[in-house]
Amino acid sequence: MTSMEKMVLFDFDGTLADTGPGITKSAQYALDQMSWQHYNLDQLGFFVGPPLNDSFVHLGMSEEQAVQAVRWFRKRYESIGKFESSIYPGIPEMLHTLKQRGLRIGMATSKPEKFAR
Repeated sequence: MTSMEKMVLFDFDGTLADTGPGITKSAQYALDQMSWQHYNLDQLGFFVGPPLNDSFVHLGMSEEQAVQAVRWFRKRYESIGKFESSIYPGIPEMLHTLKQRGLRIGMATSKPEKFAR
């Protein structure tokens, strides 16, 4: 990138895509597998965005428990949860317009790259 190029950086979760349904359902699944307190999907919205380990620790898990919960989360997310996400209306058109105007576009996420793609 030259010093004259301009770039726009977007967060993925909750900005470009509505990933909440897949994330909250996968978090709920992981908590159930861990025999942890049951939470309604509405109560798990804080999982959208930050690293998963941090969110599970926020619920009172030890680091070791959080690592196992992330495994359960990813098991469901990889097979089901990623398909429960959708791009917000108008996002593809907006990105196309920005590119036509000569801007470089980037995306930031704490997700593993295979899920973000």
